[in-house]
Amino acid sequence: MKLHRIITILLGVVALATMVAVLCDIHFRRVVDSEVSEVYRRYRNRSDLNVAFVKDYRIGDSITVDVTTITAKDSAGWGWLMETMNSNPLIDSLHRESQEKEHITLSMFKCPKGKPEIHYCNDTISYDIVIYSPMEKNIYVFNIINERQVEPLFKAYFYLLLKQSKNEHQN
Repeated sequence: MKLHRIITILLGVVALATMVAVLCDIHFRRVVDSEVSEVYRRYRNRSDLNVAFVKDYRIGDSITVDVTTITAKDSAGWGWLMETMNSNPLIDSLHRESQEKEHITLSMFKCPKGKPEIHYCNDTISYDIVIYSPMEKNIYVFNIINERQVEPLFKAYFYLLLKQSKNEHQN
């Protein structure tokens, strides 16, 4: 009788685990290598960076965008990343001044698809938007494929700036 009960419990656990695995696979679609961004592929194997790719990140009620995130693990990794990304010395000095005051800053620019090291882009149809935060050592590269994605992204960016400004004034 005890053996029958143990087998029943084990079969129940296996059935539950199978159901959870199936549901997770339905809700969290795996991204195959051909779907990830060029930027993700370029930086993913660096040991000094944490690199992730999010497919269809929701930025509005019905609007999604693919985003690559790059986070430096330390100051040396961030320095290398900023050098690789051709950061602007003037903007970097403004960020440093803000960091000395413990203010969080964000910068945003438009670049050609898959090339965050180029800080300008004339293409109005297909490009990436880069947002980075030196204090947090984060870079976000948003894959823009249509103009409907831009406004919600800008709203989210300005919301973050406003939220950070309010937090700084409260402290």
